[in-house]
Parts: sequence; structure tokens; C-alpha cells
Amino acid sequence: MKRLGSIPANLLRRFKRFNARLLPPREYQENLRMGLSAFEEAYFVAKNFIDGTIHVSAQVLFEDRYPDSRPQEYHGQHRLVVFVPGYMQTHAAFYRLERYLGIEFFDAFTYTWSRFPYSQDLTLSAQQLAALLRDLVSRMAVTEIFLVGHSQGGMIIRAMVQHGMAPDLPIRKCLFLSSPHQGTWAGVVAVPHRGVRLAAGLLPYIRKVQGESGTQLIPGSAFLHELNSRPLPETARFVSVYYALDPMIWPPSNAILPYPEAENHFINKIGHAQPLYCSQAARIAIRSLYGDEAVQRVQATVSRLDATGDDEWESAWSQTLVGSPKKPAAGA
Repeated sequence: MKRLGSIPANLLRRFKRFNARLLPPREYQENLRMGLSAFEEAYFVAKNFIDGTIHVSAQVLFEDRYPDSRPQEYHGQHRLVVFVPGYMQTHAAFYRLERYLGIEFFDAFTYTWSRFPYSQDLTLSAQQLAALLRDLVSRMAVTEIFLVGHSQGGMIIRAMVQHGMAPDLPIRKCLFLSSPHQGTWAGVVAVPHRGVRLAAGLLPYIRKVQGESGTQLIPGSAFLHELNSRPLPETARFVSVYYALDPMIWPPSNAILPYPEAENHFINKIGHAQPLYCSQAARIAIRSLYGDEAVQRVQATVSRLDATGDDEWESAWSQTLVGSPKKPAAGA
């Protein structure tokens, strides 16, 4: 009976050994995680769409007070972090990162710039960004400027910095989240914009459909050729985050910033909207902008709250960034 009872266990061990040779456990977990990240991306895309829809509807119905009210919340921080959204995005897309990267001990004031025609010529958008930064700096005592761009927003930042449109500003770090540095074939959707422009002209608020930016991001365009032939300024640090499979950047490797001095961080997931919500991308953002010490401080804060049972735990968003376990429910 003992011999017969051991047969299933032996078969099970052989089965597991066979599986390990066929697909090593680490590779299995990484592949499964990447596959399941498709559901994450679908959720984040829907969330981004809902956030944007709510924001646009509010703009149509009410006055947008953010551009004027947000600078009034400045309280002497020495760092200015400016976010630039991507195609068809509003400042609602950066709502979470704006909060995450602007907590008190980072000594940073965050601002999202989205009041520009998202599909206009990227060089024009870059000029407008430079003007905005000068306006903000004139009203604040900041000594460093950090720029964060998602998707097309990153290309606007690059155009401004690499074309020397803001040499007088203390721009020290540029972070790109899923930006098509070497172009994307998704840009071909901008080709039929002429008809869309005519229809959009009949509707209120729709002043943003031009189409130039999409064609500028098609691989091999004159805009990309000129931009990528220019050096990165030595006065700033450049960091790019890209994903294993990006639904909006074809091929995904085109999100790699093509400079040896740049830092490129690979995330083995499916994502384009992901970095706006992904904890892994947020950790890279904190480390890239504020350094390892900042990450350690966030972790220490989480540990303190966890140990003391602080009532403000729910507002301690940092547990999301560092992957710390959630606070147990009362009586658990």
C-alpha cells in the first residue's frame, strides 16, 4: 500500500520537473503577468477615457479654473514638476501622478499643462510650453524644473528642449512615459483629419483637431529625423519608460529614447495608458526625479503608518507606489 500510495506523488514530481524544463517558473510567471496585463491596460484605457470625458464635459458646461487656481496653491517649493498629456488627453490624465509626485517632502509643486491644441504642429506646442514655463517661473521661487510627458506629450518636451527654446530655464530632468521617440505607425490615423476638421468646426469647444502632430510622428518623418539628429542637452537627465507591447506605438521598441546617455526602463507588460496608473512606472518616476533617498522615505513613511495604525492611512497613497501591503481591516 505504501508503494502504491507513493506513485501519484512521483508522477506529480515528474510532471512538475517536465513543466520546469518546458517553461522555467520565472519565465512562466513573467509571461502570465504580461498576458494578464492586457486586462489592466483595458481597464486603464477605460478609466482614462472616463476621466477625460468628465473633464471635457465640465469644460463645455463650466469655466475651467485649473490654469488660474492651481498656481495659487504654490507654497514656496523649490522644484516645479510640469506634466504634458498626450494626444486627446486632458489634465485629468495626470491627476494621480500630480498628487503622487507633489507630496510635501519632495519639495515639489506640480502642474499639468493641457490647454493647447493636441493635434497642432508639435513645434508650435513646444513654443507654447516654453512660454508657459516662463510664466510659471516668474511667479514662483523654483530652482529646478522637471518635465514629465506621456505619449505625444513627451515629444513636445523633447522638441522644446532639443531645439533650444528654453535655455534660460533650469530644466534638470525630463521623464517620458510611453513616448514614440522613433515614431509610431499609429500616426497614420491623422491623415484623414481634413474631413474631421470640417465637421469639428461646427461643434462647440472642438478647436483642437488639426492633424499635424499625428503625421509628424509617423516613422521617418522630417520632424523625427531632425529631432533625433539633435543632441540631448548635457544640463538635464533624460529617462524613458517603455512597455513590452504598446497598443499605440508600433513597433514598441520605437519608445526607446535613441541616445546612449539616456536611461530607458523596460516594463514587461502590455500598456500605453498603464504608466498613468501603474505603480511600477510611479516608482521609476520617483526614483528618476527625486532619487533613491525619496523612495526610501516613502517606504519609511508607509512602515511608520503601518506600525502606528495612523488614522490617515487611507490618504497615504505611497503604499500604492512602493507595493506595500494594504492596512488590515479593523479586527483582522
